[in-house]
Amino acid sequence: MHPRIPLLLAVAFCITACPKGPPADARKVLTEQQQLTADVKDLSTQAEALLEAQHRLIWVFWTEGRHVDVAGTYAGKETLFSIENIRKIDRLRQLTTDPREVRALTALHSHFAGEYMSRALAEFNDAAANLEASLTFPVEGKDVRYRDLERLLANERTVARRRAMYSAATPGIERLNQTLRRREERAEELVRELGFSSYEAFGGELRQADLGKLSVLAEEILQATQAPYRVVMERLSQRELGVPFKDITRADIPRLFKSREVEDAFPKGESLLKAHGTLSGMGIDLGEMPNVKIDSRDIRGKSSRPLALAVRVPDDVRLSFKPGSGVLHQGRVLHEFGHALHSAFTKETRFELARLGNPTVGEAYSALFADLVEDPVWLEEHAGVAGEQRAKYLAASSAHKLYLIRHAAGRLLYQLELHRRVEADPKELYREIMSRTDDIPMTDEDVARYLVDQEDFFQSADSFRAWFLAGQLQAQLKARFGPAWWRSQQSGAFLKDLWAKGNALSAREVAEAIGEKGIAPDVLLLRLGTTLQVPMKLNLQGVEDAILPSAPGLEDFTQPPPAPGLEEFSTPPEKQQSAPKAVPQAGDGR
Repeated sequence: MHPRIPLLLAVAFCITACPKGPPADARKVLTEQQQLTADVKDLSTQAEALLEAQHRLIWVFWTEGRHVDVAGTYAGKETLFSIENIRKIDRLRQLTTDPREVRALTALHSHFAGEYMSRALAEFNDAAANLEASLTFPVEGKDVRYRDLERLLANERTVARRRAMYSAATPGIERLNQTLRRREERAEELVRELGFSSYEAFGGELRQADLGKLSVLAEEILQATQAPYRVVMERLSQRELGVPFKDITRADIPRLFKSREVEDAFPKGESLLKAHGTLSGMGIDLGEMPNVKIDSRDIRGKSSRPLALAVRVPDDVRLSFKPGSGVLHQGRVLHEFGHALHSAFTKETRFELARLGNPTVGEAYSALFADLVEDPVWLEEHAGVAGEQRAKYLAASSAHKLYLIRHAAGRLLYQLELHRRVEADPKELYREIMSRTDDIPMTDEDVARYLVDQEDFFQSADSFRAWFLAGQLQAQLKARFGPAWWRSQQSGAFLKDLWAKGNALSAREVAEAIGEKGIAPDVLLLRLGTTLQVPMKLNLQGVEDAILPSAPGLEDFTQPPPAPGLEEFSTPPEKQQSAPKAVPQAGDGR
C-alpha cells in the first residue's frame, strides 16, 4: 500500500465522522462575547471608582458644608457614558443567558443610560434648581424663600394668612414652569433618541414594571379608598382646622397633617439614641461596626437632614446626623438607618448587584424603620406616647399615609394619561385627575403647580411597591417575633439574611422570600383601616392581575427585549437619569 493511503483514509474518515468545530457564525459570536465581557468589566470598574469618588465629595459637602466640585470628577471621563458604551453593555446583555448576569448587566446598563440622560438634561436641571433656590414671595412686606412655603403653611394657624401666602407664591411658579416645560420636551426627545417608542415604554423599562397594570392598581386604590378617605379627612379637618373638609384648600394641607400632639416626646438630642436603642434589641450596634462611620457632630454648615451614604458597599457606609427635634426628624433618622443597615450588611460582592439597580427594595427597608414612629408599641416604649395623645397622633399620621398613597396613585395616572393623550391640555388633565384624587376642588392657583408636582418617569411605581413591601415586612416580623419585633435578636438575623442579598433580589423576590405571594397593598391598607376605624377592601383579583408575578415582565429579570426601534438600549436608573450629578436629598439615590 502506498504510504500516503492510510493518511488519506484517516482524513476522509474524519471529514465525515469526527466531531465538528463550531460553525463560523458561532465562533464569531463567542469571540464577540469574550471581547465584550472584557470591555464591559472595564467599564464597570471605571463607573464604580467614579461613583465612589463622587460620594466622598458629597459626604464632605453634607457634613461640613464645604463647596465641592462633583462635576469635575468627570474630567477625563467624558466618553465613559457614551452611546457606544451603552450599546456594548446592552449587546452583551442580549448575548447572555444566565439570569444573574442579565440582572447585573441590566443594572449597569441602567446606570450608564441614566448618566447619559443626566448629562443631556444637566442644563435644564441646573437652571430649574438655581431658579427655585432664588424664588421669593412677599409675606407682610418681607421676601421669603419659595422653598420655605410648606414649612410656613404648616406653622401658620390662621386660614386667611395661609391662603395669602399660597397665593403670593404662585406668580413665581410660572417662571419655574417655563424651564420645567423645556426640560420635559427635551426628555421626550432623549427617550426617542434612545430608541424607545414612547415615554411610557421608557418608564416601564426604568421601573421594571408593567405601568399599564400598575395603573389598574392605582385606579382600584382610588375607588376602594374614596369613601373611607372622605370620612377620615372630615374628622381630621374638624379636629385640626375647625372647618369641614369641603371647605379646605391645598394651602391648608401642610397644617392639616402637622403632628403637634407628640412633638415634645422627641426633644432635641434624643433621636439618635432612640434609633440606637431600637437596634440594640435586635443585636445590632452600627457604632461598633468597622465598616460604618457615623458623623454626629453639631457644627455650622452641616446639613440638618440625616443622610446614609454608601461610598463603597459594604466596606464604607456613612451616616450623617445633626441633632434635631420632632417626630418628623425622628422618622428621617430611622429612614436613613434603614438605608445604612441594608448597605452595611450586604454580602453581595458584585458591584452591579450590591450598589446599582432599582431602589424599591432599599426604600422598603427604610420605610420599615421610618414606620416605627407610627407603631403604637414603639411609640410607648421609646417615646412614652400612649393613651389619647397616641390615638390622636396615629389618626393624623395614618390619614397622612392614606393621603400620600392616593396622591401617588393620582400622579401615576396623570403622568400616564399625559403621555398617552398628547392632544389633551396638561393643566386641565391635571385638574381633572388630581381633583378626584385629593377630593379637593382645584383652583387656578393649584393648577399652576401642575409641572412642579409632576414626577420623573413614573416614580410612584417605586413608591407603591416600597410602601406595600414595607407593610408586608412589618406584618411578617410581628407575626414571627411579636408586636415589639425590634426587641428580638431573631428578627435582626431574619433581616440580615435579606440585607445580605444587596440589590440582587427584586421586590417581588423579597416578598416571596418572607412568605408572601408577591407585593400586595392589602396588608398596609388593613393596618391603616384598623387604625382609622374605617374598612378598606380592594378588588383582590384586580390587584393580583396588576402586581403579582403572573404579569409578564413585571419584577422579573429575565432576558429583556431590546428597546423598540433600537436594540442597543433598555433601562435607565431610578434617580440619576433625570437629575444632574449633584448632592442628593436624604433618602434619594445612593
